[in-house]
Amino acid sequence: MITRAELSEIGSITKTHGINGELNALIPVDIDFESLSCIVLDIDGIFVPFFITGLRQKGLDGYLIRLDGVTTEEEAAEFRGKTIYALSREIESEEDESDGGLYADDLIGYKVVTSDRLLQGEIIDLDTSTENVLFIIEDAGGKTCLVPVVDEFISDINSENKIITLELPKGLLDL
Repeated sequence: MITRAELSEIGSITKTHGINGELNALIPVDIDFESLSCIVLDIDGIFVPFFITGLRQKGLDGYLIRLDGVTTEEEAAEFRGKTIYALSREIESEEDESDGGLYADDLIGYKVVTSDRLLQGEIIDLDTSTENVLFIIEDAGGKTCLVPVVDEFISDINSENKIITLELPKGLLDL
């Protein structure tokens, strides 16, 4: 059984394409999507692997994919809006060969501190329901806040101690 801890979020299925079960996928992370052994989708709370039988790149971050066993538009429609995961071990091996970069998903569980100390807490999840991905941060008092995941706000990442330092614009936490 595949667990969430074994997975890394890599994109989402945006819509169906045509009548033969193809799907439009948005993969904004820098990975070799074509080299993955499978993709994993959350189906009713269970992480299920799907094997890719067809793949065509569409633009910079888009792909048209065909999954084994999905042959009609109706079957493909069941996957619309689903988050696409990859096995972390497959992505990590690619990172070892490249720059060893982090993804936003990797920062879940990191302690957060802002340079002005107005916020101290922990990244408990990501909100990926819109184009702008947000950190969901819970402070010591149990209050949650949302902070956009943008390079400009991240001043330091200490991977050894799992601490991320943010430099937030004045008033952002008041929204």
